Amino acid sequence: MALFTGHIVNKVDKKGRVSVPAHFRAPLAGQSFHGIAAYPSPDGAAAIEGAGIEMLERLSQRFSNANPFSPEFRNARLALFSNVDQLPFDGEGRIMLPPRLVEKAGIDGQAAFVGLGDTFQIWEPATFEVARESAMERAFEELASLELPPVGGNGEGA
Repeated sequence: MALFTGHIVNKVDKKGRVSVPAHFRAPLAGQSFHGIAAYPSPDGAAAIEGAGIEMLERLSQRFSNANPFSPEFRNARLALFSNVDQLPFDGEGRIMLPPRLVEKAGIDGQAAFVGLGDTFQIWEPATFEVARESAMERAFEELASLELPPVGGNGEGA
């Protein structure tokens, strides 16, 4: 499973190409699609969400295990999968950001790649800094109330 951590700012060229940081590309090596899957942030943030294709394949599998006639799941699948762009890496590890996603995130000249664990986001750097400060202010409360599953997932501790 891919794991994305840290953040780095890279230049976006006039054609909309940006180099995906090497430590974000490395976890994607060997996946069935040589690139990233990108879509608008599902939480409404002014950011592009990014993931490896395997994460979306796992999500699709989870949807396929649900009632195929459930309107809630049909709407969620439509909202997510219809908005995904598969962005292949070029020979230099760059992707071409789609104009609709660039506009949504307000990216102009630079892009901040931000690790979120199994996904990452691409932000306009100044907007990311404001969002990060806000997240840092709320993080302790959220972490304190977070109920983590037991290690191993079998109900037993470490």
